[in-house]
Amino acid sequence: MLLIKVQFEYGVSKLSGKKKRENPIGNDVQDDTSNILYTPPSKLQKLLSDTFWYKQVIESMADGIIATDMNGKIAYVNPKLCDMLRYTREELFGHESLFMVEEKDRSRVIRHTEMRYKDKRSSQYEITMRTKYGAPVPVMISATPILSDDGQTIGTYALVTDIKDRKIVEKELRSKNTELQTLYNNLLQLYEQLGAIIAESMSDHAEILLFTSKDCVYCAPAEEVLQEVLASYSGKITYRKVDIEKEPEIAEPYDIMSLPTIAIGGEKVTGVPDMYKLHSALFSALVPQEKFRRNRQELDNLISHSPIAIFTINNDGVLTSVNPLVELMVDFKRSDIVGHNIINGCKDKVVFPDELVKLFKKGLTGENVSVNRLKIKEINTKNPELFSIISFKVVPMADSTGKITEILVLSEDVTTLALQEEELSTSYQKMEELNDQLIKMNKDRSDFVEITTTRLIKPLSNSEELLNQILSGQLGEINEEIFGTLEYLRNSLDDVSKSLLDILDFSALELQEYTLKLGTHNIKEIISEALKTIGSVVIDKGFIVSLDVPDSLTAWCDFELVIRILKNLIINAIKFTEQDCNIEISAKILDSNFIEISITDNGIGLKKNDFERIFNQYVKVDPKSSGSGLGLSVVKTLVKAHFGSVKAKSKGLEKGSIFTFTLPQSKKSYENLAFAD
Repeated sequence: MLLIKVQFEYGVSKLSGKKKRENPIGNDVQDDTSNILYTPPSKLQKLLSDTFWYKQVIESMADGIIATDMNGKIAYVNPKLCDMLRYTREELFGHESLFMVEEKDRSRVIRHTEMRYKDKRSSQYEITMRTKYGAPVPVMISATPILSDDGQTIGTYALVTDIKDRKIVEKELRSKNTELQTLYNNLLQLYEQLGAIIAESMSDHAEILLFTSKDCVYCAPAEEVLQEVLASYSGKITYRKVDIEKEPEIAEPYDIMSLPTIAIGGEKVTGVPDMYKLHSALFSALVPQEKFRRNRQELDNLISHSPIAIFTINNDGVLTSVNPLVELMVDFKRSDIVGHNIINGCKDKVVFPDELVKLFKKGLTGENVSVNRLKIKEINTKNPELFSIISFKVVPMADSTGKITEILVLSEDVTTLALQEEELSTSYQKMEELNDQLIKMNKDRSDFVEITTTRLIKPLSNSEELLNQILSGQLGEINEEIFGTLEYLRNSLDDVSKSLLDILDFSALELQEYTLKLGTHNIKEIISEALKTIGSVVIDKGFIVSLDVPDSLTAWCDFELVIRILKNLIINAIKFTEQDCNIEISAKILDSNFIEISITDNGIGLKKNDFERIFNQYVKVDPKSSGSGLGLSVVKTLVKAHFGSVKAKSKGLEKGSIFTFTLPQSKKSYENLAFAD
């Protein structure tokens, strides 16, 4: 089956960058590039033209569907909703829908319903419903007003999605995050105490390096974290900021791959540092340095008071000192293991597992060893033993001749943290699976909207064509009264067609079913192309356009999409100007990243509380006006796709309006905005 993606504009379909063609559903479609004709199979055509098929789609949906009248009474439910809430259709039909909603959520439903009827726009919110037997069912409601032929609201229909599984995962995530945060805070407190101990024993001032550059946007956050950590060292440690472009010789020994980078001796922390990791790196770097400034008694005192398990092993493999936490790590008393050769001897007792001993041997050869997670004991997940999973560093220490005489081993208990991370990872995986399901459901809904809308467009198009033939006199003369009636009918059909096309267009944009074709484009050329496409649409209403745009002004954008933005804004300006429509289009460089384009009109103007509201779906300043209320929502979506912004302003009613939007000035600007986002 050949699939051709089209976007509809005012009753005529358009392939991006190609000539306009007819709607692909129910017609032969010719691809301008391949000349391949496509006619849907007759069985498929017949099925798609049968209204029973649409009913079957709704009846078999995986989500609940409910329709109510203006009094909130249930007029329709599909089988899925009945199954979800354990009711039969007969038990629900004619009853007020609120009786299925948990009492605490009823006011929210009423508020959203009133807003929906007033603004004629869709809304989405979460509530809890009750089954026939009283069991709670958390659901996502996606509700849309039902409009009559004359545009009046006559009811509402809603998609009801069961989100019970998602709520369970969210609860688990909140619980795990709370536990992780508590553990994280406790570890930070311990490290701050350790920092104070190190600072007391330091005889010299120490300095660490923060590598950055003028283009490093993360330097300020990195400095903030660094200052907070160093505060616990009582000013004994400071940092120096090094611009790698100005002082490359200082950065060269550190093999810096990304900025910012914090260098602490042989340790490196890249990016905006986590406070916990930064504390750990400082501790690892400072303790071996301090050994040579103090006597052995001072070092042992520091080790004893450390909140981390610390021990030393000499070059003969003998365990020379341990602190109290090591006893918890190995399940031996200090007196039973200090002085024993734990690498080559001690055959009658296994103090450390073989994988750890191998890493100790590496350290004694002069190699720095760092392991983030290592399991050294069997784990009971319900009641895990301390130091079952550890994070540790092996730091070789040399004498004045450079010979390795000892290794310092720093080990932290990360059992709870590792188990929490594993559970959190599982919870996130569940959440991703649920999000994938929601994305699929939204895609199914969009497909349904597209199929339904495109099936309606064809008969409307045929009707308009027939009316045009009648009005042009091709089918015989008609009197003035009938001419006026048919003219009114043609305009009404045109409004309906435009609304359907807006809905189809917005449905595709909502799922981001478009790809930006970016390049450097001249703004004047884009405006010129937009004005060419508008002439035929508003042929019955004159307008004057004046330009204030520099000839050389360019933007990094998608040529076709910006035409659509301008077209929607200009048509909007014409539509809401009663007579003598004057439109001014101006453009200028706003700053180093953006250019700004403004469309000013002399139309009916806006109230202040409408400035932001009009960019929402289905919102119309004048509820009686034609159209779907999606045009400005489409504009906002397309501008945001360029990382720009759009806004409206007005001096008041009957004083015109100004719509302004921004576009990235260059490729570099766009990439900076994309990276920051």
